[in-house]
Amino acid sequence: MKKLLLLLLCVPLIFSNCSNEEKELELQNEVKSLKSQVYELNDELDECENGSEKILAKIKIANNNNNNSDVKSLFLDLEKRHPESSEYTEAKNIYNEVIKKEENEKERLRKEEERLKNEKLKSLKKLKKKYDDVSGITWYKQPYFTHYTNVNRTSIYFGFSGGTASLRLKMSYEGDNWIFFENAILSYDGNSKRIYFDKYKNKDSDSGYGGRVWEWIDVSVDDGLENFLREFAKSKNAKMRLSGKYTKTRTLSSNERRGILDVLNGYDALNE
Repeated sequence: MKKLLLLLLCVPLIFSNCSNEEKELELQNEVKSLKSQVYELNDELDECENGSEKILAKIKIANNNNNNSDVKSLFLDLEKRHPESSEYTEAKNIYNEVIKKEENEKERLRKEEERLKNEKLKSLKKLKKKYDDVSGITWYKQPYFTHYTNVNRTSIYFGFSGGTASLRLKMSYEGDNWIFFENAILSYDGNSKRIYFDKYKNKDSDSGYGGRVWEWIDVSVDDGLENFLREFAKSKNAKMRLSGKYTKTRTLSSNERRGILDVLNGYDALNE
């Protein structure tokens, strides 16, 4: 009797456990089904985003924008995903054109670099060269005129010693009256550069026959002034101004501008 009673008490528990197991199994099946749907959806999204037609369209846009790096990376992606597609053939043609353009550009840059190098070497050979055996410095100056201190001129030159070249700028004034200048400015096409100098170290003056007077400065050239001079000398509107009690402004001659460019090219040639 006791055994029968115990069995009857256990039956609901058995059926209850079976019911829970069925529900759990149903849930597992539903989860599997949802995962499968998600995978399918992801595949569809991937195909939409990375299908051969879509990637080819991106390649064409990148090519029209001259974005070569994107063209190459997109092509490699297309090659990996859809190597048998008809779009792959068209994309490969675009890719090959980009590679050819890059190779042509490299060759153009190489030739341009070689041309500039030869131009600098020619400029270096044109410069007047004088060795000072006392200081051990070789001086290089432009060949178009001798820049005396009693003329209205602007020029640059450099000294070379111990494998190092040092640029210098010289600006001078000549006239009937002293201008007592305290400021020096170079200007071209709306761009101006003030030349800083120590009036006790870099500036000097003198006078000559007939009451003629002259004032001049000779200063070192830093990187900022060097870069300015490279554009300054290319302009037909390149001017120098010396101002103090009075002001003297003049436009540089073509020989002055050519001299600056030749000295800069020769300076580059030695440094390179």
